Formats: sequence, structure tokens, C-alpha cells
Amino acid sequence: MRKLLLLLLWLGWSCGPSVAQEPAAPVCRTCTSTGLVPCSKHAKLLPREQPTADCLQCSVATECKACAGALAVDCKQCEHPGAAGELQRRQELARQWLDERRQKIDALTKREPFLHLRSTNFDVVSALKAATVGKDKVDPHVRLHLFAERLEALRVLFLQTFELPPTDLRERHLVCLSDEAKDHAVLGPQLTGMGTANSVGLKLMGPQYVYSMWQDRRSLPDDEAVHRNVVHHVTHLLLSEMPPGLFLGNKKLGWIDEGVAHWFEDKVVGKCTNFCFEEVLLLAGAGFQGGKWRPAVRKLVDEGKAPTFASVAVRNTDELTFVEHAFAFAYVDFLLTAHGGAKFRDLVRLCKRDQPLREALHSVYGWSVLSFDEVFLTWVKANYSALPAR
Repeated sequence: MRKLLLLLLWLGWSCGPSVAQEPAAPVCRTCTSTGLVPCSKHAKLLPREQPTADCLQCSVATECKACAGALAVDCKQCEHPGAAGELQRRQELARQWLDERRQKIDALTKREPFLHLRSTNFDVVSALKAATVGKDKVDPHVRLHLFAERLEALRVLFLQTFELPPTDLRERHLVCLSDEAKDHAVLGPQLTGMGTANSVGLKLMGPQYVYSMWQDRRSLPDDEAVHRNVVHHVTHLLLSEMPPGLFLGNKKLGWIDEGVAHWFEDKVVGKCTNFCFEEVLLLAGAGFQGGKWRPAVRKLVDEGKAPTFASVAVRNTDELTFVEHAFAFAYVDFLLTAHGGAKFRDLVRLCKRDQPLREALHSVYGWSVLSFDEVFLTWVKANYSALPAR
């Protein structure tokens, strides 16, 4: 009986009146109580305008009359004390960024404004017109995003290929894509400090990294050709920045400088059609075997017409012939495919530290300059077909 009374007393206490609590504030179904909703004016492109898509700022978004670069607008269904301040902060950052871009780039040419995009690692400037990409017609704004995404993907591939940590490529790269020669004729020399008004493309390879080009439709007739061009030349920038920072093309190591750029051009777009000196680019129909170099290399090897590694390995970039460009690509293809990117990275680093190639090659691979040909030619015969791929 005593236990029953205690139980009844406990139940009466535990079920007694509780302290009244304020009801939770309702959650806004429109904005989940953030006070902000996505700007509808960006439509399907909104996901590509986000930092999660490597887009930090975009000039078209900044000039949006609805959101002014904030990518969001005030929620009309609720009030949030911090929403207005957050919108203002985003808009001010976008406006300051675009003003700086206009002063640094657009003011040089005094033309209609360029499109600008700041991605995670690149500043992209574009005046390229609409183009067909695959089966889709893309407008200049979409094309701007596409090239920024391509550049970020190239950087990731470069890091992965050579097994580099992201901290090895710390610098931002400026890439200017002009549609007309007159714009590049102004931008190229002023941003790189070199070249002439007649150049097709100009690069600055340290300590700032810049590539400026224009779409000469005689050699770059479509978007794929422009893509190959950008991959080739920006690879030069990445290779030069790779620690220790140094351009190898004028150090009697043109085969590394051009071979790596050709290799990534082939890897990403499937052809090699770009060369890094104006004398070649200005020749009518400049090119070699339609950009498909493996069958051409195999044929020359079979015919006993392959240049020796010793003869190619002492040339600067601007001294390489078409055939030597193809073999520079093949040397890099052999070293990366058969022996991995880490070893090739180590070879490049030793060369950048002024170690003679003969010593660096022996240190990393155990070969001499003269014995390289034997292992290389054997690999080509085992891996390259003389017939073009279908």
C-alpha cells in the first residue's frame, strides 16, 4: 500500500502544470527564413554562377538589374534582419571587382566592354562571339563560363598528372580571349610586356602569368580550335609556374616546354595544332599531319628517319621543326605513359635547378642521352600504330 501511495504522488507531480514556452517561429517556405531567394533572372545559368562551380564573380551577373551580382533578392514573404545587409555586401563586392576589371582591361582598348569572370584560379576576359559547341549554340556569356570551367579542369589535370599539391600552383593566371586582332594588338603587348601588334598570341610566364590571344579564323575556325589553343598555351604557363618557377623554352629544353604543351593539347582535345613561334604560325597551312602525331612518329621510326634525342634535346622552343615538335610530344608521351608523372616532375625540377639534362636524365631514369633512343624507339614500336585511329 505504501508503495502504491508513493507512485500516485510521483505521477501527480510529474504530470503537473509546466512552465509555458513560446511557440517556435514559423519557417518561411519560400526562403527557409534566410530572407533571400535566388535571382530568377539567371535562369539555368544560376548554378554556374556560384562559388561551388568555381565562379567567384561574373560581369554579366554583376550587371543584372535585379540582383546586381548578389545572385539573390529579398524574400517578399518574410522579413529577416540581416538580409538587406547581406545583399548590399555582395553587391558592393561585385561592383568593386568589376570597376577594377574595367579600369585594368577595358580602358586599354576603349571598346565595348569585355565580359569578365573571376574563377578560383583564373581571371578570364572574353570578347569571343557565340559559337557552336558540340551540337549546342552557346552565347558569349555561356562561352565565358565554359572557358573558365575548362581552365580550372586543365589545372586539376596538370596537378594530377605530375602528382603536385595545389599549393605548387599559387598564382592567378590572366587569360584574355579577343575576337578581333585590334583588341589583342593592344592588350597582348601591354599585359605581357612583349610581342608585336601582329602576333596571334602572347604569353608572360612569370612572375605574373598571362596569356592573350585573338581568334584568327584562318587557323582557329571554331570553338574546338580555340579550346586547343588555350589548352596548349596555358599549359606553358602552368609548367613555367611549377616550382621552381622558370621558363624552360629558352634553356635548350624546348622539347620539355613544347612536348608537355602538346601532350595536354592531345590529352584534352585530341589533336596537336599549336606552335609557339610566329614564324610557323604565319605560314599558310602551318601544321603537321593534321595534328594526329602518333601514326606519323611511328612511320618515321619504321623508315629510320627519326631524329635522335641528342639532337632534339639541345634546341630551344623556337628552334624546333615540325617533325621535332612531333617527337617532343612523343618523348613526353613515352615518359608520362610508361614511367609516370612523378618521375617526369622530378626531371623537370632538376632541369629548372640548372642541372645538365644528361645528369638529370641519369638521376631520374638511369639513362644517358645516347641510350634514351633505344628504350624510346622500342616503346614506340610496341605502342604506336602507323595507321590513324578510327
